[in-house]
Amino acid sequence: MDSPAAEPFTSNADGAPGFCIYDSRKPVEGLQTFGFEGAEKLKTLYSNISQPEYHDGHIHQVNSTFEDGDLLIIQARQNLPHSGGATTLGKLRLTIHKTAIAEELIQPDPTHHYLWVTEFPMFTPNNDTDPGQGGASGFSATHHPFTAPLSAEDVDLLLTDPLKAKADHYDLVVNGIELGGGSRRIHNAEMQKFIMKDIIKV
Repeated sequence: MDSPAAEPFTSNADGAPGFCIYDSRKPVEGLQTFGFEGAEKLKTLYSNISQPEYHDGHIHQVNSTFEDGDLLIIQARQNLPHSGGATTLGKLRLTIHKTAIAEELIQPDPTHHYLWVTEFPMFTPNNDTDPGQGGASGFSATHHPFTAPLSAEDVDLLLTDPLKAKADHYDLVVNGIELGGGSRRIHNAEMQKFIMKDIIKV
């Protein structure tokens, strides 16, 4: 990836991505970056992936096994709770996919793949790219500060570890593009006041 498109990835503060190409003829099958034990654990992890309802047997086999020429990409990031927006690894995957289509290495997929995204975290750490809610806590509401907790367990987490609480929030995504979303709102005034004053600290 020696091009302007590669610059954001090679200059990433968390380090440039690592690449492995699976090759059954090579020592550690081309996965030497992981070491012998790491490579075996990686293959075991993939072989135990459960088959989603929306994948047929062929797609599941491709996704759960290694074949010569398979590309594996590794990207480090800070050990922080999940945050909103795209990750560096996600952006890299999109860049590689667009480049492969532009270079006619693969053909565009004409099918539509639908996905409901659920169990969002209620709060995510503030960063330099996603808009925050203006509070002093160092983190913001992932969706908006009026989104209800997903379950009674998540209500309890508001008191002990709010960054682990999940929200009753959902998005509908088609081929990686968000079509729409929504959430269940908080209908308890005391809970809403607690989130604004004691969690987000506005």
